Amino acid sequence: MRCLIIDDDPTMLSLVASLLARRGHDAETSEGLEPLEACPERLDVDLVILDYRLEGATGLDIIRLLMTRPVSPAVILLSGAERDQVMGAVALGRSAGIRMLGRLEKPLDARALLRIVDQLQASQGQIASREIRSALTRGHFLLAYQPKLCMATGRLMGVEALARWQDPEQGLVPPDRFISVAEQDGQIIPLTWQLVEQALAQQHRWTRTGIRLDLAINLSPVVLDCDDFLDAFIARVERHGVAPSTLTLELTETRGIDDLSRAHDHLTRLRDLGFGIAIDDFGTGNASMLQLYRLPFTHLKLDRAFVSECHTDPKAREIILMVIALARRLGLDVVAEGIETWEQGRMLHEAGCHAGQGYLFARPMYADIFNAWYAGYSATSSKEESSSWQTIQQKIMRCLPT
Repeated sequence: MRCLIIDDDPTMLSLVASLLARRGHDAETSEGLEPLEACPERLDVDLVILDYRLEGATGLDIIRLLMTRPVSPAVILLSGAERDQVMGAVALGRSAGIRMLGRLEKPLDARALLRIVDQLQASQGQIASREIRSALTRGHFLLAYQPKLCMATGRLMGVEALARWQDPEQGLVPPDRFISVAEQDGQIIPLTWQLVEQALAQQHRWTRTGIRLDLAINLSPVVLDCDDFLDAFIARVERHGVAPSTLTLELTETRGIDDLSRAHDHLTRLRDLGFGIAIDDFGTGNASMLQLYRLPFTHLKLDRAFVSECHTDPKAREIILMVIALARRLGLDVVAEGIETWEQGRMLHEAGCHAGQGYLFARPMYADIFNAWYAGYSATSSKEESSSWQTIQQKIMRCLPT
């Protein structure tokens, strides 16, 4: 990978560059903002490792400069500055769609840095358009289903259908390696229809066997730009005999909506027919107040960036409380993503969050594995209107794999 290290400490520049070079990466260095303003093309790399405190500037200045580039690199913040200052830079970057990989404190933890770099490199393996086309033809794209639980009772409310590429040679290819490529070359359209067909067929099977769940399907904003999207989607739902009231369409965050007027017309008609409409990753990137204001959503999904910090960071907690209160005033249900600890779950339960999903409850599962999980979990379901978090925790723990 091509990396740029920005730090006004020559010793730190040398250390990080050496670490990256040993991993086989091309590492350039810069001591501050001015050289990059004079030659902004130097920012056209895969990864920027950025010290927050620079002579005469801060990490915020660098991030603002990154926001002017046509393609932004991933960013790791490395600093001994106050946490609030650094998190402000993280928030600014995410709001602009920059991939903020995290922050590391000084003195440098070399292992932690290389772990993040290795993860980035693994996720950036280039997927060619022809590989996606071949996988579509051979039926290698599948759906995994992640349960969504009611945060008041622990009752299973629904599932989110998540795209998976099961390649016979590469194994499981994560979505962040192929979704953006599919969007850029137009293959997101046939990919979406292939996955929609799978999801609707599965929902029909579940309904026929007495399993009543809301099924959330992800839609790229690219799909909304298609002239025939609405009629084609509704025709597929009718052909599979699936009730619109059992489906929620989640507007994904990989790119913004080009035509808000058209999107509004499509989504309004779908909502009028009974479909749920969710704004995904709320609070980051393009999932903004403007979209919430102008589009007819029924659900709001809290981004995992807030959930992961909600039990330790007072600001993240206050943001979650504010979003839940706003959603209630607008008549929206709130779904929290990425719940991984009991402490996060407790905070969301006490805050009145409607639903949640995450590894704490269950990982995404292929349909046959989900059916077995469902049989065990539904046996513990409660019809109570509310339960204590301790009761919900006990119920979930009984269903965790041993």
